[in-house]
Amino acid sequence: MPFQSIATHVLLVDDQAANLLALEAALGPLGVDMVRAQSGLEALAALEKQDFAAILLDVRMPGMDGFEVAREIRKRPRTRFTPILFVTAGDDPEEAKMSAYELGAVDFLSKPLRAEVLMAKVSVFVELYRSKEELRARERRDYEQRLEAKEERYRTLFESIDEGFCVIRLLREADGTVRDYSFEEANEAFSMHTGLRDAVGRTINELAPGIETRWFELYDRVARTGEATRFVEESKAMHRWFDVYANRLGGPGSDLVAVLFSDITERLVAEQDLRRLADQLAEANKRKTEFLATLAHELRNPLAPLSNGLHLMRLAGNKPEMLEKTRQMMERQVQHMVHLVDDLLDVARISTGKVELRRRPMDLKDVVATAVETSHSLIESSRHGFQVETPAEPLPMNADPTRIAQVVSNLLNNAAKYTPPGGRIALRVTREGDEAVLSVTDTGVGIGPEALGKVFEMFAQVSTAEGRPQGGLGIGLSLVQSLVALHGGSVTATSPGRGQGSTFTVRLPLVKEVQPGATSAPASDSRKAGQLRVLVVDDNTDAAESLGVLLEMEGHAAHITHTGRDALAAAPDFAPDVVFLDIGLPDLSGYDVARQLRNMPAGENALLVALTGWGTQEDRKRTSDAGFDRHLTKPAELAAVEELLRSAALAKHG
Repeated sequence: MPFQSIATHVLLVDDQAANLLALEAALGPLGVDMVRAQSGLEALAALEKQDFAAILLDVRMPGMDGFEVAREIRKRPRTRFTPILFVTAGDDPEEAKMSAYELGAVDFLSKPLRAEVLMAKVSVFVELYRSKEELRARERRDYEQRLEAKEERYRTLFESIDEGFCVIRLLREADGTVRDYSFEEANEAFSMHTGLRDAVGRTINELAPGIETRWFELYDRVARTGEATRFVEESKAMHRWFDVYANRLGGPGSDLVAVLFSDITERLVAEQDLRRLADQLAEANKRKTEFLATLAHELRNPLAPLSNGLHLMRLAGNKPEMLEKTRQMMERQVQHMVHLVDDLLDVARISTGKVELRRRPMDLKDVVATAVETSHSLIESSRHGFQVETPAEPLPMNADPTRIAQVVSNLLNNAAKYTPPGGRIALRVTREGDEAVLSVTDTGVGIGPEALGKVFEMFAQVSTAEGRPQGGLGIGLSLVQSLVALHGGSVTATSPGRGQGSTFTVRLPLVKEVQPGATSAPASDSRKAGQLRVLVVDDNTDAAESLGVLLEMEGHAAHITHTGRDALAAAPDFAPDVVFLDIGLPDLSGYDVARQLRNMPAGENALLVALTGWGTQEDRKRTSDAGFDRHLTKPAELAAVEELLRSAALAKHG
């Protein structure tokens, strides 16, 4: 029977006559007989009378909806495997699609339908149906006639589809067990989907040694039962996942199986990546939320004592002792807030790869001593026993002493924070070959095995035995790891378990020797600086006023403005020696103000100092290009301001 003469029917089910007419028009070029049904009952009645190559089934119909009709179709042996393409108005939820595919739907199409897409999809099942009918007819012919007919009538179809297609013959042992199968036929897409070449006439064990026996079992079941089967299976031997539709060719006893399949490895990998990414995003979002809550808490904590301190200073009157005690308390709280902000800035710099190391020859022992002094008050306030052990020999390094001190101080602060009052902390520094090994051991809350690998992650916090975090932003150990890595070292954490303390070990590379006097700080000039005219430009009124008061207390003449235009207007008469200039002004940027100051006589030789919250090398270059002489990161330390003024006074007065 000629291929195109095989009677082929497509069932169109929709309660709207206009929709049925549109479907018929779109599928007209296929040359198939289209049967209409305007209800589920009509569709089921039509299926009792004849077979169909495909069913286009509307989802929303009065009475029986599309899903109910599909369930009835799947219950009947005659129509169990008839392809169903659901047609929907396009606003159905994802659950509707999942329900459709659970019912064995081959596609879920949304209106309005594109005629060429619809025809392309339906044509595949029409061709498959015709192929099946032709194969049935060929069983009545002898083997040679079937091969010749297949070569003539199906080659174009098989080679035109994107899916891989092959016909396999099962090879059995004497007891009937399938031991292998050979490829009788394969289309061009076969090689693309499997990676196997020249498969026809060869067996799967030849082409993919070690193929899983699971494939033999699946195809054996299809051949024995005659039931077409669709499944998804992995072939580790071929390093691929396949979506397979297998159907027996011939009647009972035939060992020929037709296999239509697609390589879905990339799709599954993409789905796994998406799931993993979704999990990572969810975890990141959770950490972000926790971090923001913690940051708000940590920044709010110093505000209460600062507010109380201001109130106490108003009440203290002529009580110097109370004023001094209050001042010291407020200094501690301000330093705490500065430390938090510095940590946040360090996170941003390290995350963007803009952290700047100022390496110089140094002795690690001197830096350790500085870090111990910094952390000593926290350790002492918690009544911890503290032991420091360092070698007698020097430990020369070429490193940034400030950053290394930050590493040691963070580890000590972490130990003090996570150790209950009255615990013990030990800092030990040794030399092992060309490395310095620094370890901080405590008797604190310890780290559980599940958390040990996450302690260096950003925003990670170790909870106490009661399940409560100890405070802080959860970025200290992440900074430690990043700074140590920038110095070519490594840091590890160990703990016997919860409640049994922990040890953090840092390894840093050493150099052969330290230059004499390299770690000694330059002697500060003790001479009293002469009076300077200082212009302060900052839109933060409190910051500007407080800096102005400090300048006047140091004996300098200060003039304060809060906008760039006011600064430019004041400069000619004031003729400043030094200008402290905020970058983020409300009218002009600090860069623009600096350029204009440099172009007027009053600012040509002034010392321009940039005040900004950004301090990367790129930020410093930008201020330098704008004409600034110095770059101070907010909040500017008083010692840095005083040293800068001393230098300016010496330059002015000789």
